[in-house]
Amino acid sequence: MMRKSRVVRWLFFAGVPVVLVVLALAIFLHRRAPGDSGPTLFIIQRNKNANEVHYDVQAGPDGALAREPVVAYWIMKAEGGRREDLTFLERKMAYGFEVSGSGDERELKLVAWEDRPIRLTKAGARWHAVTKIDGKDAYLTRLFIQSEESGATPKVLWVDLFGETVDGGKEVKEHVVRK
Repeated sequence: MMRKSRVVRWLFFAGVPVVLVVLALAIFLHRRAPGDSGPTLFIIQRNKNANEVHYDVQAGPDGALAREPVVAYWIMKAEGGRREDLTFLERKMAYGFEVSGSGDERELKLVAWEDRPIRLTKAGARWHAVTKIDGKDAYLTRLFIQSEESGATPKVLWVDLFGETVDGGKEVKEHVVRK
């Protein structure tokens, strides 16, 4: 009987921490799963590699925007397709953003391109990123960035914006040469 109680005690004291670690890991991995955020608003692709930055809307079951309405993360297509958070420097200098406003109209500004505001608007049951593309209001779907990696930081040469017009769903594209 003494031996059995030692085994039970050992299982309790060794097993509980293991179970807690496994639960914490499961919660952490579940939180970071690509399916956790909502539908993708738009993506950024680059000439450097196949990896993409995704910007997803976060809304509740009623369709109202969450307290943090947008989340951005990498999909590492060049490395098996896993999801990865943006680094601190990427958030502050390249792919980060700020959201302002309240209710159903919010404005998103990319830190690297503040002079091109993006509005978060709801059409039907779906949220969209709306900006001017070739002078037309359009649902932004993708940006492609051509850059040069010769210096300490990459130099953006040009950006192509892709989307669909708000008033008819026609494809629209704009080529912007960065100065």
